Amino acid sequence: MSPARIAVVTTGGTIDSLGTDRLDLAAYLETGNRLEPGALLGSVPELASIADVTEVPFRRLRAHAMTDGDLADLQDLVVALFAAGGADGVVITHGTNTLEETAWLLHLTVATDRPVVVTGAMRPASGLSADGPLNLLAAVRTAASDAAAGLGTLVVLDDTIHGARDVTKAGTIRVDAFADGGAGSLGRIDGDGRVVLAHRPARATSLRGAFAGVDLRGLPRVDVVVSYQGADGVLVDAAVAAGAQGLVSAGTGAGYPTPGEVEALERATAAGVAVCQASRVGSGRVPIVPALVARGWVSTDDLQAWKARILLRLALAAGTTDQAALQRLFDAD
Repeated sequence: MSPARIAVVTTGGTIDSLGTDRLDLAAYLETGNRLEPGALLGSVPELASIADVTEVPFRRLRAHAMTDGDLADLQDLVVALFAAGGADGVVITHGTNTLEETAWLLHLTVATDRPVVVTGAMRPASGLSADGPLNLLAAVRTAASDAAAGLGTLVVLDDTIHGARDVTKAGTIRVDAFADGGAGSLGRIDGDGRVVLAHRPARATSLRGAFAGVDLRGLPRVDVVVSYQGADGVLVDAAVAAGAQGLVSAGTGAGYPTPGEVEALERATAAGVAVCQASRVGSGRVPIVPALVARGWVSTDDLQAWKARILLRLALAAGTTDQAALQRLFDAD
């Protein structure tokens, strides 16, 4: 059989960053130095034994500098790679700070059964025991595997396969930084190179590619407001004044904003702003309690606030504003 054709799109991040020396594992981004184009793939010649790999350059950015325009261009590129028939799978190297957001956006907007795998690194390319090369190898193995077909966008780091909906960066520096809340990872890549899928994702499978026709360059403004003791409604009111068409409230506990925030959110609802209630807690659902329904708000279920923002933006852009219809999207299997 012919080897799988895997396109590797390089967008920058820690994986191709260069620090001042091998022990610079924290301040390396400040140097602004990166590997030359082609050097990352060139450092892993073993890729040739796994797949027919082609590097596809993209502008290289810090993950937290990604704009709507960058994400729209990236999504266009991924769609074009599949449409041209030249790729059986796409791997994207990406900075880890917002990697989960890009993965979730691609899951929602790329309509294909072929794998899209996002990977990165927690240590720079110049660092002692850099993890980027092995992460890249594992990502290509996953993208070339039949087991990855039909799962939507995946995230692969530290020999672990994560689903785009549930994965989050749960640590700032260590190589085992990514976790999946209460859902657990989907599988792993073992030392012998075998891709072991423990289970298939059960949530958001119906949303894979559901927003493929939405123009990512014209998405409505949606802001996230995080609750804390004593918070008033100033940030909520400011977001509405800035033109927000949607708000995600990251409340305390099981989704509880302060009384001052509740008043401001109710004003926002009255003004036609869509409000989704999330939690600032790392895992667990926001129950659909009677007060939530009465206020016209939507529960994000257990979707993290920053991912809820992405789904709400896409839904509003697609013309979905009804409370019940929005709730069905957040509850989707």
